Amino acid sequence: MKLSIRLARQSLRSHKARSRLATLGVTVSVFLISLVFIISDSVKANLHTQVDQLPGQTIIVNGASRPGALNVVNFTPESTLDTADAREIQSQISSGSVISNLIMPGTLSFENRQVSANTIATTLIDPTRLNLTMFDGNWFDSSEQSKKWVILGADLANRLIGDNHAKNQVIDIKGEKFTVIGILQNTDQALSILGYNINQSAFIPLTSGQQLADGNKISQLIITGLDDVDDARQQIARILVDNHADPSDYSVKTGKEISQQLTELIDYITIAACIIAAIILIISCISIASAMLVSTIERQHEIGIRKAVGATTRNIMGQFIAESLIMSLRGGIIGLLLAYAIGAIILLFLSISLTFSWLALAVGFVMPIIIGIIAGTYPAYRAAKHDIITALNQLT
Repeated sequence: MKLSIRLARQSLRSHKARSRLATLGVTVSVFLISLVFIISDSVKANLHTQVDQLPGQTIIVNGASRPGALNVVNFTPESTLDTADAREIQSQISSGSVISNLIMPGTLSFENRQVSANTIATTLIDPTRLNLTMFDGNWFDSSEQSKKWVILGADLANRLIGDNHAKNQVIDIKGEKFTVIGILQNTDQALSILGYNINQSAFIPLTSGQQLADGNKISQLIITGLDDVDDARQQIARILVDNHADPSDYSVKTGKEISQQLTELIDYITIAACIIAAIILIISCISIASAMLVSTIERQHEIGIRKAVGATTRNIMGQFIAESLIMSLRGGIIGLLLAYAIGAIILLFLSISLTFSWLALAVGFVMPIIIGIIAGTYPAYRAAKHDIITALNQLT
């Protein structure tokens, strides 16, 4: 076995260009599949962590999606709810507290710089209820709902002003001046079950936000700390049915349900990406097999000499399968390392923690072994069956 591996490595070194081209297909396909698994596993772990970190059981009521927009669970909701809904739900729910949010996409300005971001007008007075931590400054309280104050997410503060200089600066939101009183610490809630990127959002008091929007509309209600989520959900549904003639005005889901829906969406995307990568993988398998077949034809003289000095069919097959395995494993390892490197950069940009993926590891090691064996077996069999006399008569 050691001899077969040594001879295989020598042969590959003498045909570097061919072996690298044959390896490239495996590298690309393993890279794509591993990258998909690494990102999807990390995102799903992040979503589950968000649900686990919410205080008690949580229900999220979202307004309708925008007309003509994709109806995905993470799309910013329309403002089809209002403060009357929030007051009635709060009065009817025996446990838990209601957080009202008005989500306003738009442009924030500071001096000559403009950044597109969501402005979240909210009644939240304790950021820890949504697992948020202040990096600098303080959150506004219930007595400050009419103040022109704003708290910036970490990424937004850095892009708009510079996070070390943002506090006490004055920014423009929809033509009104707001003073920055705090900066949020960077959080893993980039792909958030709440429907918006926390790190790239601005938070202002609800009353101030409704004055900007000139109304009492609300986009989202978050009910946290519930003792009995099923009972609370039924009560909320009854209230909304009475208050809204159109049931498409709202959706009522638990945090776990939103996480599951996002996970299913990610799974569909993962499957589609893997099908495309699998096609590339099949092509790369054929590429290695073709390279190995060409190699057996070119090396008939070498095969004849080996057989003449006592090499068995098993020895010849072992050498060619070893060559195929080395090429495919090399491509798999390179693809896996590239996937983790690129995946870490993408997830860092999205503020999502990198999660170790067993599926990606299996793709990087198990699939190349299977490809190597499949792609090398037939060429190895052809090589081992060469007639000694005919092979020796071939020109080198």
